[in-house]
Amino acid sequence: MDTDQAAGLRPPTGWSVAITSGKGGVGKTSLAVNLALALAQAGTRTCLVDGDLGLANVDVLLNLHPRYTLQDVVARDLTLQDVTVTGPAGLQVVPAASGVEALANLGPAARQSLVERLRQPGLGADALVLDTGAGISHTVLTLALAADEVLVVTTPEPTALTDAYAMLKVLSRRRPRLPVQVVLNQVEHAGHAREVHGHLTRIAERFLQREVPLAGWVPRDPCVERAVREQRPLMLYFPYARATEAIRDIAQRLEGRVSTDRAGFWDRLVAGERA
Repeated sequence: MDTDQAAGLRPPTGWSVAITSGKGGVGKTSLAVNLALALAQAGTRTCLVDGDLGLANVDVLLNLHPRYTLQDVVARDLTLQDVTVTGPAGLQVVPAASGVEALANLGPAARQSLVERLRQPGLGADALVLDTGAGISHTVLTLALAADEVLVVTTPEPTALTDAYAMLKVLSRRRPRLPVQVVLNQVEHAGHAREVHGHLTRIAERFLQREVPLAGWVPRDPCVERAVREQRPLMLYFPYARATEAIRDIAQRLEGRVSTDRAGFWDRLVAGERA
């Protein structure tokens, strides 16, 4: 099979994973940015979508200065490719905007038109990494429920775990078959990660009747705070940091994912499907 034939077999919008959290301050956006970079560095054509409308900062962490956002796709005659900017390692980035919320207010004709623009060839991403906002707002859930898979980021703090469980509960009720995993951030050591995950998964099994696999854990690492402060991606400027290696491990587990759903992320987002 030649390259063109192989490309034609790929899902048109790629496999998608939403990075979300029950509360802010758990390192969700840093994880999303560096996870996307790790996938891009590994050769996966990756697109990072900034869906945090309240505290959008993907462009800040990557030191990008986008001219257009997703709002311009909704409100103007622009394509997804028009608003996408290229970041480090060839990572494609769709900047944040209020466009995600605006999707819910579109009429049938406008929705169909937008779907066609979002599905136009050109971006060709094999993986979409979606950085949602924190909490269980309508916009956050709209993004998460449209993805093929969700990673819920939390820290070992009791309040963070409580809010992570709340997110798991809502996602389970709204889309029971949606694959959801947990990422534990700012963990002291492997034993600590196993203990915290064990506690969370026992609660989920008892009250939600579902397993919550551990996608991975990221250790507490001063390099993370330094990278954020200097607006430098951890994956690129501290490639041998403990946190970098942990995020790279998570990315390796996600490599090669293929969507089995005929409707891609953009179709589900616009249509508001809750399959």
